[in-house]
Amino acid sequence: MEIMRSQDAEAAEIKPRSYQLRLVDHITRQNGIIYLPTGSGKTFVAILALKRFSQDMDKTIEDGGKRAIFMCNTVELARQQAVAIKRFTNLKVGFYVGEQGVDDWPRGQWETEIRDKQVMVGTAQVMLDVFTQRHMELKSVSIVIIDECHHGTGHHPFHEFMRLFLYGSSNELPRVVGLTGVLIKGNEVKNVARRLKDLETTYRGNIITVSDTADLENVMLHSTKPKEYMIQYPAQCQKYSLVADVERMIFNFFAVLDQLDIGVQPQRRSKGLMNLRDPHKKSAIKALFNDFKFQMVEYGVYAASIAIVSLSVEFEVKKRQAETISLKTMYRAAISMCDQIRHILVRKLRDLVDDDDETDEKTNTYEIIMNFSTPKVQRFLQYLKQTFAGKQPKDICCLVFVERRYTAKCIFGLVLHFIQATPELRDVLVPQFMVGRNSISQDFESVLEGKFQKSAIQQFRDGEANLMICSSVLEEGIDVQACNYVLILDSLKTFNMYVQTKGRARSKEAVFIIFSADANTGEVSKQIGQYRQAHSDISEYLKGRVLERALPLPNEITEHFQDIIPPFKNEHGSILLASNALILLHRYCQSLPSDAFGFVVPWINLVEPKERVKRFGKSAEYKQVVSIVLPLTSSLKDTIYSYPMDCVKSAKVSAAFNACKLLYELGELGEKFLPITAKERVAAIADVHFEHWKKYGDDVTKTSKEKENQVRTYRTGCPEEFMDAMPRVGEVCYAYEIFLEPHFERNDYTEHVYDNLQTPRNYALLLRNKLPRLAEMPLFCNQGKLHVRVASEPREIVLDSDIKVELLQQFHVTIFRSILRIWQPFFVFDRLARENSYLVVPLAVGAAKAEVIDWPLVTKFQSLPEVKKSSVQQRKEAPPPCPEDFEGKIVTQWYSNYEEKRMLVTKVHRDLTPYSYMEKNHQDKTYYTFTMSKYSNHIGDVVHKDQFLIEVRELTEQLNFYVQQRGKSSAQSKARAKVVLIPELTFNFDFPGDVWLKMIFLPSILRRLHFLLHAEALRKRFNAYLGLQHLPINGVDYKPRPVDIDWSLKRNVDPLGNAVADDDFKEQRSLLEPMKTKPLEESLAKLEITDLANKWQDYMEPTDISRNLMTAYPVELSYYYQFTSGFVKRLEEMEYADKEYWSENQFKIPLGSIYDVRSTDVVKENLPALMPASGFKPQVHQDVSYLSILQKSMSNEHITAAEQSEFLAAITTSGSADVFDMERLEMLGDSFLKMSGSLYLANRYADWNEGTLTQVKSKLVSNRNLLYCLSETDIPTRISSSLFTPKYTWIPPGVSLPRNVLALWNNKPDVAKLVGPHNLRDLTLTDEESLITGTCSESTLSTFMDGCRKNMSSHHADTDFSAELNFCIGRANIADKVVADTLEALLGVVVKNYGLTHGFRMLEYFGICKADIGKPLTQLLDLRLGGANMRTNVSTTEIDSFLINHANLEQNLGYTFKDRGYLLQALTHPSYPTNRITGCYQQLEFIGDAILDFLISGYIFENNTKMTPGQLTDLRSALVNNTTLACICVRHKIHLFILAENALLSEAIASFVQFQETQNHRVTNHVRILLEENDTTPLDVDGEVKSMEIDETTESEENNGVPTKGDYNMSQNVDVPKALGDVLEALIAAVYLDCRDLHRTWQVIYNLFKPEIKEFTRNVPINPIRQLNEHKLASPIYSGPCIEQGMVMVSCQFTCMEKSIKVYGFGSNQQQAKLAAAKHALQKLAKCDA
Repeated sequence: MEIMRSQDAEAAEIKPRSYQLRLVDHITRQNGIIYLPTGSGKTFVAILALKRFSQDMDKTIEDGGKRAIFMCNTVELARQQAVAIKRFTNLKVGFYVGEQGVDDWPRGQWETEIRDKQVMVGTAQVMLDVFTQRHMELKSVSIVIIDECHHGTGHHPFHEFMRLFLYGSSNELPRVVGLTGVLIKGNEVKNVARRLKDLETTYRGNIITVSDTADLENVMLHSTKPKEYMIQYPAQCQKYSLVADVERMIFNFFAVLDQLDIGVQPQRRSKGLMNLRDPHKKSAIKALFNDFKFQMVEYGVYAASIAIVSLSVEFEVKKRQAETISLKTMYRAAISMCDQIRHILVRKLRDLVDDDDETDEKTNTYEIIMNFSTPKVQRFLQYLKQTFAGKQPKDICCLVFVERRYTAKCIFGLVLHFIQATPELRDVLVPQFMVGRNSISQDFESVLEGKFQKSAIQQFRDGEANLMICSSVLEEGIDVQACNYVLILDSLKTFNMYVQTKGRARSKEAVFIIFSADANTGEVSKQIGQYRQAHSDISEYLKGRVLERALPLPNEITEHFQDIIPPFKNEHGSILLASNALILLHRYCQSLPSDAFGFVVPWINLVEPKERVKRFGKSAEYKQVVSIVLPLTSSLKDTIYSYPMDCVKSAKVSAAFNACKLLYELGELGEKFLPITAKERVAAIADVHFEHWKKYGDDVTKTSKEKENQVRTYRTGCPEEFMDAMPRVGEVCYAYEIFLEPHFERNDYTEHVYDNLQTPRNYALLLRNKLPRLAEMPLFCNQGKLHVRVASEPREIVLDSDIKVELLQQFHVTIFRSILRIWQPFFVFDRLARENSYLVVPLAVGAAKAEVIDWPLVTKFQSLPEVKKSSVQQRKEAPPPCPEDFEGKIVTQWYSNYEEKRMLVTKVHRDLTPYSYMEKNHQDKTYYTFTMSKYSNHIGDVVHKDQFLIEVRELTEQLNFYVQQRGKSSAQSKARAKVVLIPELTFNFDFPGDVWLKMIFLPSILRRLHFLLHAEALRKRFNAYLGLQHLPINGVDYKPRPVDIDWSLKRNVDPLGNAVADDDFKEQRSLLEPMKTKPLEESLAKLEITDLANKWQDYMEPTDISRNLMTAYPVELSYYYQFTSGFVKRLEEMEYADKEYWSENQFKIPLGSIYDVRSTDVVKENLPALMPASGFKPQVHQDVSYLSILQKSMSNEHITAAEQSEFLAAITTSGSADVFDMERLEMLGDSFLKMSGSLYLANRYADWNEGTLTQVKSKLVSNRNLLYCLSETDIPTRISSSLFTPKYTWIPPGVSLPRNVLALWNNKPDVAKLVGPHNLRDLTLTDEESLITGTCSESTLSTFMDGCRKNMSSHHADTDFSAELNFCIGRANIADKVVADTLEALLGVVVKNYGLTHGFRMLEYFGICKADIGKPLTQLLDLRLGGANMRTNVSTTEIDSFLINHANLEQNLGYTFKDRGYLLQALTHPSYPTNRITGCYQQLEFIGDAILDFLISGYIFENNTKMTPGQLTDLRSALVNNTTLACICVRHKIHLFILAENALLSEAIASFVQFQETQNHRVTNHVRILLEENDTTPLDVDGEVKSMEIDETTESEENNGVPTKGDYNMSQNVDVPKALGDVLEALIAAVYLDCRDLHRTWQVIYNLFKPEIKEFTRNVPINPIRQLNEHKLASPIYSGPCIEQGMVMVSCQFTCMEKSIKVYGFGSNQQQAKLAAAKHALQKLAKCDA
């Protein structure tokens, strides 16, 4: 086979050595382990091999392509090999290590990687997982290269990987190539032959090395052969007494340390490798001190003085990161210990410094260094001096190996000082040091450290440093160029270390030096002898092993892999290896929900001998058994046992393996044995609950990329009654009279409208369908409110001739075209229209009533006469005007361009003539002189000088009468004006004024009727679905209530009185009252909760005299005295309070109304608890806590009719600017939906954990889901979503675009897309076209189409005109959120009137929840909590053993439990391992949260009708947010009963409780801006923040002043532990489940929340983000989200005291982080406003 030559220039430079080619040839034929000493080019052999096997690598796996795998033992090695392959081949290389988070990759990402990469380089465990999780099959791999393969023994991932070969068919297995420079692990120098045989069996191939002596020499040329020396040093003769002193100090410190109580410490785990333990905090401190003692004894006092400094730095860092006060105290103690020791050591060193005043620097002299070092160090330093003095730096390349990490740092410091103190070495040696990574997790520190390490190696490689001190990390694999000096300072521990370190001495004249104490010389020589012997044993073994040799036999291989625990293979072919089980178990626990304080790990215990024998019989007596208990949130509740094993380690593995198998059977682990993510859970039920998403091209598992609130286009539905209803000849038609009744008082300003509305002459809707009864509706004109009623019984009429139909249609056109003037030039009357096809006709009165229709009027006004000017001559010839012709008619002035005005004649003044004098302002003029003076040039002269005069009122031009005007508008002042005119100068239309006046209201009425009919249709449909259509209230006798006006809506109107789109109506709020505390400190300092507790400002405090005795001034002393005596009175009060405190128990609740408390503090603390009132009083109900919604859920006899008008409100958006809208109902529906969603999921998926339930619920109630559910019905076509502007966006009944133009939208959508309003206006239609045929001529049409096409090239290109044109083509654009809100509002209507059970039925109607067979949704409230974590069939005694003093808790709750199992569960925090009876509160909290939210919403919905929907929402969130819940929990002393084992949590609760006591247990503003701890699950998956790469973290730390990790430890920034609110919610669920009665549950909730409900209703609090935005001077700016390890950080910059300040907020999604940042900012502002 030809070697593939790489195009790479670099590849050409490296010539393969002959022995390398031969090895590659062998590998091409069979498996092998290549053994070449360090430095003889193993990597290159591997690269050559890769090229030989690369032929199928450019195909995809499906097409039979192959991939290569390269496995390494450490991250550093993997990185190095990946770089080499990239450099020397043209193959695509992928690099995979745990730090990159590959463990959390979704399936798709691995598929992409495998598709795009050809060689996959990675660490062993990662590569093993790729195959055990079946991301890839062995048969797709052509070659596996395993570097440092001698590690592959025991359960090492290399060994486990080779085990997978047993499961593949033998002809499909890849080639295996092992690479190693040593063949034995550690010190296994005995039995060399057996060990090597094992290795060969593992890798299914022989060890191969070079075959003949010539080649061996060849290898040796390229390999290492240094000279070996041993340097001896005497034992230390004298031991300083000081060393003993220091050791004693440390011993005493350890004793103190053991006594310290630091609480139960959580075990932290990194995200990738779950088994990273934060070392036990105390033993970590001890380890560091023991390390220090080792340095002191081994290397002397001088070295110790350096070592101790690095110790105190380490503790200082740990102290800053400490999460609890007790830990901080512990580290403080350690630091002061270090300071003492350093002090003693330096004092000793100073013995040799002559002058006491010299600085400590002077202790770094040559004498002092030599004098205070042990002989070993002295010899080492002398050697350095002798060997290197006067040499050229570039000729030196020296490695010094030491045993421990800290030694490397310490010797580095020592050598640094020594070089400074030795002139001969000063310009020769440049030291550096390098230690192993001590952490696997990727945090800031380890990233930084890694970065420094790399630069250290780089300096050494580049020759900038030439003396490298390193711990054993450099033994293997990290590539450092050939060194000429290798010094072994600490004794050699293993054979490998010997081979590897010696292998580093690669240059020609290299020297290998071992330091040894005189006493040990013999031993060391013997050891090295053994090592050399082993070396020769290996070459003996291999001598017979030339390249041609039989491979290990299959039976040898199977025997070798015989395992104590056989792997488990599932039906998908994935393999679970025992060795992987523990890591997997930790990963599973990590995926369970928890708060910042509940740490989730499996509890692993050794089983006692008695228990062992009891379980497994006598045989287990001398074996080990391990039990595993999973966290309370897992659905696997039982204790899992291992099989009896020989050692604890195997037992642990066995137990974990059993647990993983059980989890797989329970469905908690997926087919690849990975924990099922919430996303996969959602995907699994997508077909059940989210099937309909597919229809809209969406998938529930996708995070929606596009804007949340898209707009879609819907048809506008036409009510059935108006479909195809145009009157026809010979068919019965129904005339529905429309009555308008004034509801304002009659006075001289309103009388003309009042009287004309009262006349008997009305108009009617004429149509062929019957109308249902319709609600009376309010309209508002300038004069006030009027009511419109449609007759419930129609008059019937049959039209007997075409002429009559023709006349009526023509009159109908006249109304809209000439009287109302809302006719667009492109409108036609479409006689064939199906939708909205009915007529408006005038009704006959008096004697002609039997005729039904006022035919004379219809005939007379087939069109309206045109206004004409008349000259003096024409008027002379015409007869004089007659008073009777003018009474009650409509006129206009034909002069002075007023002919557009329409006036109603209200009085004929027969007693006045043009020569009468005027009233009011112009009393000196007659009407004649006044008119002539202004208009003589228009009118010439008045002919009939003795005629009567008429008084007129101008009619309004307003056409939208939906909203009441606030304040006086110009329209009203005009309407007040009485005008007197000369009849000869007016044009009389001769049209009855009362009918005309009533017609002005016609457009508003018709549009209302349109949606009322929709609402009625929905009412009937819902009633029928719920089976309520026959109830007396809903049946045939149903009389709709008048349409309600929602008085809380504040609507705006334009000067004419038409409603206009609402800009959010803003009320001014004041911000926080200033808080009396200290002036502003540097903004990143954490605001301590205690800062708010003192009653005086810090700068008022006197100097602490006792601690400043030397510097106190007399002034300060007197101030100190006054300050204290001023508080003496306070102290007496405090003493009294103290006595009282001890006389009562700690369960007592503050009584009375806590919000009226006036505190007696010196600083006036009676701040209003929250924002000032918004100016309304809540209504008082007979029983304060009565909830009618619950009453209605009991039985049908309590229910009220769901009104037509409520359905109307539910389909009306706030954008319609009407006097009602869906928002209030939507709030109720929303909380009902959340509750039913929670109950439904908890019922249906009882064994899911709370995190998953929350995630699925957020999908279930998400706007996207509601949108798709409602789109399955025709309801979106019935929504009223746009502002009513009759002149521009309304089409009168029976009117449309010309039929052939309208057809374009169906037949030529490409042209229709281009149509703009200007094109329609250019349509010129003849009367015939617009009134009779209803279509336009062909030529007009083609001109029109050409005009539209021209838009593409004009400035109209790409303009979307749909919003302006939709109304004429029967479509509407509606935002997605509006559709979702409509669904919630409709649910609100049902729940408000029919109660919960019927509400649940509607969920099925909309397809949100699907009922199971035999389990109708109406039974949602009887939920049986099926999950194992819910049911307690345990004896009461067992339960009560956990519940101490539960009677006190029940008393505070106001409820006594029948089944205290619920109570126990509600109090158990996830960190409490002992209660295995019920599990923890998370599932109860999920249900309680929903019940609480719904009941509170229902209550404020029923009791605050005057609040705006915005205020209702604010009120609800103020009542149910976590902070309020925590305050209520603490006020009722519930926190004393929480079962948790977590020091952090207890401390957080304690500090919050203390703070609440200073606030009298009220939820004050100071409380509301405390930082809550946020949930660990995202709120709504739709709202996720897209991850941003946070790279370069390390640099930004120094420059941007971003706080370092220690400054913002998450749980430290929590002021309000979430657990408090959670427990309260869980208790609410427990009460409900115990009594199964929502009334009773509400009673309990109401009693707990009563003070807040009252107070917040009076003063609705607003959310902190809005509060900050409305602050006068803050002007906040928020940054984008920054993401690390699943936490989101948002910064907020704002102005305070004319300084710009930046604060940070954290959360699990962007919204929460922003809220936290806003609270943080408000805390700062509250302090400076002081």
